[in-house]
Amino acid sequence: MRRMICILATTLCMALLAAPAYAAPLGAATLGIFGNANMDDTIDEDDIAYVEDIIEGTNEETELADANCDGKVDRDDITQIDLVIRREEKELTIVDDHGDAVTVKKPVTRVIPDHITSLEAIRVLGAADLIVATQALTDQVGPTFLQGLGELPTVGGYRLPDYEAILSLNPDIYFVYSGSQEQKAMIRENLPGITVIYAGYNEPYDPNDLTVDIRQLGYILDRRDQAEEYINWHNSYLDLIKERVAGLSEDEKPLVYVTCFSLYSCRAIFPPIDIAGGINIGADLGGGYCAEVDPEWVVIQNPDILIDPVVGWDYGYDVDDLSVLMAVHDDIMNHPELANVTAVEGGRIYHPDIYSIGLFPNNIISVAYYAKWLHPDLFEDLDPQRVHQEYLDRFTPIEFNVKEHGVFVYPPLED
Repeated sequence: MRRMICILATTLCMALLAAPAYAAPLGAATLGIFGNANMDDTIDEDDIAYVEDIIEGTNEETELADANCDGKVDRDDITQIDLVIRREEKELTIVDDHGDAVTVKKPVTRVIPDHITSLEAIRVLGAADLIVATQALTDQVGPTFLQGLGELPTVGGYRLPDYEAILSLNPDIYFVYSGSQEQKAMIRENLPGITVIYAGYNEPYDPNDLTVDIRQLGYILDRRDQAEEYINWHNSYLDLIKERVAGLSEDEKPLVYVTCFSLYSCRAIFPPIDIAGGINIGADLGGGYCAEVDPEWVVIQNPDILIDPVVGWDYGYDVDDLSVLMAVHDDIMNHPELANVTAVEGGRIYHPDIYSIGLFPNNIISVAYYAKWLHPDLFEDLDPQRVHQEYLDRFTPIEFNVKEHGVFVYPPLED
């Protein structure tokens, strides 16, 4: 999660019973859990030593040092950190993606994710049995992906929760995907007694953030070992890709145009392209992660590669027909105003399915495709389909052969 935190831990802790506190960013590699006194990516004996030095006056107090969130740093915080290390804590205070300090009562036995991202992350950690409902649009990914989760009750769409339905299911945690502080405050007001956590694994998600995001979820759900297994697998591919592109000069990186749900809307923010060794031509546009452009701008930028992510019912695990994606591809190829753009001339236009392989926590699959598309020689031995298959076999209950079925990208990889 893009960690956010208040100026002082005490301010956050005291705000738990008041209005949510908006915060300043934590570092991208900081685990947002109170007790992480030294502000790294885990909670361990080093945090106990750090708090001891705070008490002795030889260390500065940090935002997360007040482990038990009582407004002061003392030996009770060492006791709490020790309980967390031994996995015996009765409460855990985390910093969610809106910068709110949120206290979770342990153990957690019933959760509702309001988006496919948190649902999938919970299942990756082997905690699908905790999910008691889904949001109404989750079925867009299809029954093969959802397995038995598709039979659970639905509780409205994300940003439009059905409060009565949620309350009737009595979850411990309601994970919120998106929305403003005001919207989340309204959700909290309408869900008394239910812990609301903003888990903004929003698209486009930066795979560099996954370690602390999955690890925090592992702490919340008491699935720490499963979290570490997934982190190790995910980062094995992430590190491989980053290491190989690290030696590229700027001249060796292709210019990439990433669309944002329409041909002339450009993604100004898209970390996966940077990771895969490309230059996002929209990076300087600003104004949010999508920016409207015109054909002339695209022609002037002259991208080497065009990535057109797709989302909808015509792709994914329950579809074998490539005709819809083929039509999308041909439509772009036949735009006369783009005829002389390098990406069109060279036929280097690619379409990944966002829902299947482009969201947290498994968008490392799409990053593997980007690396393969951007630098085919550098990644000749990287097989994105194998990455996808490993993901399914190791971290989901889905029995599926991605080489034989499904529509996840277009054009399909050549054998």
